[in-house]
Amino acid sequence: MASNFDLRLQHLEDNIRQDQALLKEYEDTLRYEDDPRRQSRYKREIKQLRESANCYQKEYDELRVQITGESNVQMQDVAIQLQQMNTRLDRLSAGQKAIYENINHLRQGLIARYSTGEQNIIAAITEQLDQSQMVMISTVLDAIETNQVTEGEMQRILQGIQRRITKLQQNGIALPPNQAALAEVIKAPGLDFKHKLKVGIPIIPFILDYEGELELGTGINLKAALQALMMRLKGE
Repeated sequence: MASNFDLRLQHLEDNIRQDQALLKEYEDTLRYEDDPRRQSRYKREIKQLRESANCYQKEYDELRVQITGESNVQMQDVAIQLQQMNTRLDRLSAGQKAIYENINHLRQGLIARYSTGEQNIIAAITEQLDQSQMVMISTVLDAIETNQVTEGEMQRILQGIQRRITKLQQNGIALPPNQAALAEVIKAPGLDFKHKLKVGIPIIPFILDYEGELELGTGINLKAALQALMMRLKGE
């Protein structure tokens, strides 16, 4: 019959192996994940695994005290697994920090492009954007500000944004407060055409999400117009 020591050691080893498998899954997933909401969820789960690792270390230390003489092979294996787990957690944490710093840099760069009165709205909008979306918005804004976007392209994109907002409202779909605030800025009378477009660009990812759920049928293919612009800017 297994002793209490053996049962505790086996239970500890099983738990570490299960968490090691979870860590491998997180490592594989986070290589390609740039959605800020899912990244936040993984960050919380990684933090929980760190807390588990600390508990495992405490349990291991308590078991080691009970050993007289040399540590057995299983104890040595558990020590190695604990070390591996902590190393992977450190690597994941460092990777998450680098991703966060890069996204935060992109976010601050976007916010700085707008007037003081618009910055709070833009800041709230960017919190919901992933890295690729912010790169797209920055690229388009750069092109607009350096006159690389033709009048026709700007007209198509702005009309596509305005018509989709109108269509959503006609369908009884209420935009979230920050998106609604941007929509109001775009409709403001007397606002410079290029400024309207500049304010409208950050709302495009959300409009395209709605478009995936509804048959908006507005006559202008906003997604196609945006893709054509991006391809031209890349020289494709």
